[in-house]
Amino acid sequence: MLTGTVVSYCVEKGWGFIRPDDRSGDDLFVHMSELRNCIGADLVPGTRVTFDLRFNKRRSKYRAAEVRLID
Repeated sequence: MLTGTVVSYCVEKGWGFIRPDDRSGDDLFVHMSELRNCIGADLVPGTRVTFDLRFNKRRSKYRAAEVRLID
């Protein structure tokens, strides 16, 4: 699992972005369907999370998957 920080999240739209701790590129898109032990309202800027990477073939980019809050 990788770790990162929520940069933004829009509850109404159900998506946002996470900045990986290794800062190895762009911020990662996260969709509400990938949230595991949290809801969108939990993802305020600065929230620490763990996540996996999944490749989005349509966009040719990686996105965050299996997103969980760090206790």
